[in-house]
Amino acid sequence: MAIRNIDGIIKHLEDNASDELAYLESVGAEFFTTEQLLRLRGQWEVKNYLFKVFQQLVVRIVAISPVWIGGYYLLAFLKLKYLALLSLALFPLSFVVFFAGLAFIYSYFRGKGHLDRVGEMIAEELTRRKEAGKGREGGVRG
Repeated sequence: MAIRNIDGIIKHLEDNASDELAYLESVGAEFFTTEQLLRLRGQWEVKNYLFKVFQQLVVRIVAISPVWIGGYYLLAFLKLKYLALLSLALFPLSFVVFFAGLAFIYSYFRGKGHLDRVGEMIAEELTRRKEAGKGREGGVRG
């Protein structure tokens, strides 16, 4: 039974290691060098920016969905039957794209909470190391 648990733990660590930010969250920032933390902070900034961009995109896609209904009525009034049907078909498609986008965002970014926690861990550890470095300098001189 213990072998299965060890295999499960190893598999979990390997899966998280492929995503360094998730690995950092699971083991803690204190196990990374300062250079690694600075590189991971750069990765975090890029992922955080992309998360915001994708989130805004999917919200805009679902926000314009009522326009498709209005377009249907306008095009039907103008006797453009095929364009009206196309506009009507785009209404549910907006919701499908919205939910597919949410699924992609969650699978790739693991949610906003994950990104916030990782960003805080990196910032706290870098701040702690900076303060510890200043303390050592003051102790050597004084």
